[in-house]
Amino acid sequence: MTASGTIIKIADVKKDYILGKAVIKALRGVTLKIQSGELLAIMGPSGSGKTTLMHLIGCLDIPTSGKIYLEGEDVSELNEEALARIRNRKVGFVFQQFNLLSRISILENVMTPLMYAHVPVKKRRESAEEALKSVGLSDRLTHRPTELSGGQRQRVAIARALVTDPSIILADEPTGNLDTETGRSILEMFNKINGNGKTVIIVTHDPEVGALARKTVHIRDGIITGID
Repeated sequence: MTASGTIIKIADVKKDYILGKAVIKALRGVTLKIQSGELLAIMGPSGSGKTTLMHLIGCLDIPTSGKIYLEGEDVSELNEEALARIRNRKVGFVFQQFNLLSRISILENVMTPLMYAHVPVKKRRESAEEALKSVGLSDRLTHRPTELSGGQRQRVAIARALVTDPSIILADEPTGNLDTETGRSILEMFNKINGNGKTVIIVTHDPEVGALARKTVHIRDGIITGID
């Protein structure tokens, strides 16, 4: 992390996608600094570029041009192997669709990132159990995702994001598949995670989700239109 407390620095980032002969300009020159420990919302309508921006912050993709620094490290031009290493060590992801493996238990789901990090089996299990306990699911360890409610599945996804102790949590429409009351409980959980010192970035089009954030970045047509 830099001395200023900036955990993510994005400098004039552009991202193009080629579809046949067409060039889709998803991001048109985004510049943004995110401080360590912030709870930030990235808001915009469908097709605004907010998910593309999240993918770049999370090292799921690299920009067409511009620079991205994560804890002071330039990640703009790294190869897939290097990006995967950073993702596994520094970033936890929570998706709208949960992205859980239905054929294995929730304990095994949460252990999976630790397997890729080559953590010993005993430590994997201990860490996964602790992560599931932190989201209130210590009594469901052997259940499969299909045996849980939507809210419980999202809690599993949050536990999986936390298990590697990343500095950044990225959530893409994390309440999109949940009813209002369950969604609020999930947002309270993100608030608690942020209170424990994690940088939390939530991508959403929902004003209620955005209202949780301390700072909101508004994006439309691939550019930032305001920050409040």
